[in-house]
Amino acid sequence: MNLYDTIVQLLLENKPLLLFFVIAIGYFIGRIRFRGFSFGVAAVLFVGLAFGAMHPDMALPDMVYILGLVLFVYTIGLRSGPSFFASFKKSGLRDNLLVLGILVVSAALTIALGKWMGLKSTLTAGLFCGSLTNTPALASVVDILKGSINDTTSAAARDLLAEPVVGYSLAYPIGVIGVIFLFQMGIKFWRIDFKKEAATTAELTGISSEELENVNVIVTNSRLAGKSLQEIGQSGELHDIVVSRRLPRGGAEIEVPGAATIIQKGDILTLVGHPANLKKFQALFGIPSHRDLSLDGSTVGYRRIFVSNKAVVGKSIRELDLYHHFQAIITRIRRGDVDLPTHGDMVLEAGDRVRIIAPKEKMKEIGNYLGDSFQRLSEVDYISISIGIALGLLLGMLPIPLPGGSSFKLGFAAGPLIVALILGKMGRSGGIIWGMSLNANLTLRQLGAVFFLAGIGLKSGHSFYSTFQSAGFQLIALGAIVTLATAGLGLLVFRLVFHMPYNLLMGVMSALHTQPACLAFANEKDDTGAANIGYATVFPTAMVAKILLAQVILGW
Repeated sequence: MNLYDTIVQLLLENKPLLLFFVIAIGYFIGRIRFRGFSFGVAAVLFVGLAFGAMHPDMALPDMVYILGLVLFVYTIGLRSGPSFFASFKKSGLRDNLLVLGILVVSAALTIALGKWMGLKSTLTAGLFCGSLTNTPALASVVDILKGSINDTTSAAARDLLAEPVVGYSLAYPIGVIGVIFLFQMGIKFWRIDFKKEAATTAELTGISSEELENVNVIVTNSRLAGKSLQEIGQSGELHDIVVSRRLPRGGAEIEVPGAATIIQKGDILTLVGHPANLKKFQALFGIPSHRDLSLDGSTVGYRRIFVSNKAVVGKSIRELDLYHHFQAIITRIRRGDVDLPTHGDMVLEAGDRVRIIAPKEKMKEIGNYLGDSFQRLSEVDYISISIGIALGLLLGMLPIPLPGGSSFKLGFAAGPLIVALILGKMGRSGGIIWGMSLNANLTLRQLGAVFFLAGIGLKSGHSFYSTFQSAGFQLIALGAIVTLATAGLGLLVFRLVFHMPYNLLMGVMSALHTQPACLAFANEKDDTGAANIGYATVFPTAMVAKILLAQVILGW
């Protein structure tokens, strides 16, 4: 027995070794970048296909990729829930409807091209998923096919389940490269100036990518004198600005101002916010002050505290009312790698690092109240996760009637995703907290993605090799047409008809293709973070729509 046969036999007899071997190699390849492009986690799929082609039995139990799929889509839904429902305000509803319309056109084009080329619906559905780089959509197609097969262990069943994966795998690379190519062409053709685009984006979204700063100002505006901060805020004059400190006129001790604090002429206030807002509100209150309101030697202090107490996670800053209980205020929240300005309706998430201004003797008590435990953040509430996933699986099992007497099921992909979107928006139900820290969410999401991609790649590798030999280049060409037509239509509609800023537009188009690699390219071209806003606005709609449209193509 030669070395090749020895390795194949070893992997066939040790499936856990096979799984993690594929993940390790795929992850390594996915991190290799060439001119800003990398396959990312999708490289695990291609490595799985390569190993699967080595032997017909080089496959893992179905439970591996099903478990990975459920974890992947559920964690995406939890994180996207709040932004998904918030996106339907203002222009978000318009943007989501446009994305939905473009995807319907794309699905119709895919069906027409598939019929013209005489492709099976399984291959056509896989090409649609690959052209628009959507793994959960592929998973929903495989799930539907699996449910229609009596004996999933037969060679015919294995070949059938492999067909959509083959289409996906052939179309996926162009699905990424094609969108990035069109982004670059748009930058050159429209002569994009990202500084101007950033200014327009800030006006549309009200969100600035600039770091938070603080300034001191002397109150000279007699119109504000005698008013409380609550009254000033209700008039809309303190939007996205926090008053973190107050030195009363003629006073010697710095105070922590609350909603009921009365502002007088001559007071010195510290304002926290984005630079553009600070300039406006500094002029509103009065004139700049060069007085140092440093807290050194003061009875007031500040501290960064981790939010880890389940009793406060999912509650808004207004609900917590820290000023009433501790004479404390939150001046900024660091979520992930970004500092956010605060307002009363902002909901705290596990893992947030909040900056607290409060009397020094209250700091320990505030820390205990908010949790301040990094270790607790790494703990996952498996009760809430299990309940949420179980509800999603039950929803996925329900037959949904269609015209003509037929029906379809949301399956393992769409069911948990829809439930997770709802639960992510709710935040908590009594004592059950549906969300989780950002770190825990991303860890479970990546674990689910690699389990699914490795499992489905190994299962389909042998059929992929034989299909590519016979019709590979035709399928790649079809996938390229769908990708370029979809992305091109989206760029033209959003830019020429609705004049969307290009940095925001790249985020929307990255979400339409549900492609993080395209989003990474957008963020490399423009570091304001505007692309992330566009991505979050339409990503859930694009995700759910492609899952359903892929099933429509399968049954066409």
